[in-house]
Amino acid sequence: MLQGNWEDVMRKNEKDKKKMPLFDTFKTSAAVGLLMQQISSVPCIEGHQIPEMPYSYHLSSETSNQIRGLMMDESINYIKDLTALLNRAYRVLLNSNDAQQASVIATLDPVQTDLVELQLRGLEGAIKNVYARCSEEQMGLVKPALFATAQARASAAKLNNLIDQMTKPVHIVESNIDMEGMRALAKHGSEVFLSGNFH
Repeated sequence: MLQGNWEDVMRKNEKDKKKMPLFDTFKTSAAVGLLMQQISSVPCIEGHQIPEMPYSYHLSSETSNQIRGLMMDESINYIKDLTALLNRAYRVLLNSNDAQQASVIATLDPVQTDLVELQLRGLEGAIKNVYARCSEEQMGLVKPALFATAQARASAAKLNNLIDQMTKPVHIVESNIDMEGMRALAKHGSEVFLSGNFH
């Protein structure tokens, strides 16, 4: 009896795993929020130092800075992993045949990929605002986060554009344009351009 229940639980877990979204928007939100908090705490405006708040009053300033650096590195690494996942998803979708496209798109879940792109756009905008006010030295702290986020946002946008191209119907317009007239007009335009007589 116990063996049968265990097998049922395992089968259900496998089904649930297949239903799970490919992109974990909650984890992405956490990484975006953490990185945004770390970036916005960089005191960039000279003479207007933001008081550094320790993670615990029992920790030294140096330990707090180490924790802050580790958290920033962890967030940047998550963003880089997300970029790799977005690029891999793009390649899989691009190389899928007509029969596979609907299944691949359903697995990607366009609502989730749109949300990931929006989160990354917001983070990129926040980092750009901080970066614009930083000194040379502080730019070195912010630049890795800016580059990683920009690459992830570009990958998310590229994937979403491909999904849109594959899911939105093409609007075909029938035309009765005189092709000979178009050729004559193009030829005339080229002749005028080459002659330099525009009047």
